[in-house]
Amino acid sequence: MYYCVKTIHVTTVTLTGTFFALRYYWMITRPALLQKGWVKKLPVIIDTTLLASGITMAIMSQQYPGVAPWLTVKLTALLIYIIAGSIALKRGPTKHIRIYVGIFALSTLAYIISVALTRNPIPTGILDVISARFL
Repeated sequence: MYYCVKTIHVTTVTLTGTFFALRYYWMITRPALLQKGWVKKLPVIIDTTLLASGITMAIMSQQYPGVAPWLTVKLTALLIYIIAGSIALKRGPTKHIRIYVGIFALSTLAYIISVALTRNPIPTGILDVISARFL
C-alpha cells in the first residue's frame, strides 16, 4: 500500500512541478491562458492529491514534521514554494518581480525534491541526487 501511495505522490510532484513551470512560461509569454477555467482548476486537483498522499505517507511511515528534521524542512520549504508560486503567477506587482520570484519558486521546488530524495535538509545538487538515486 505504501508503494502505491508513494507512486501517486511522486507522480503528483512531477505534475505540479511541470504544470507550475508551464503556467510560469505562460505568465511570461501568454498571460491570457492563465485565465482559462481548466488552468485554474487543475492545480487544485493535483495539489490536493499531492498533499493527501504526502500526509498519508507521513502517517504510514510514522515520520512527522517536528520529529523528522528533513520533513520539517521540506514542509517549511513547501510553504515558501506556495507563497512564491502565488507571487510569481498572479500576486507580483510587476512582471519583472513575477519573473524573479518564479525562478526562486522553481529553485525552492528543486530543493524540496532534493530533501525528499536524500532525507537530508542540507542542500544537495539535484543532479547529484538524481544520478546517485537512478543511475
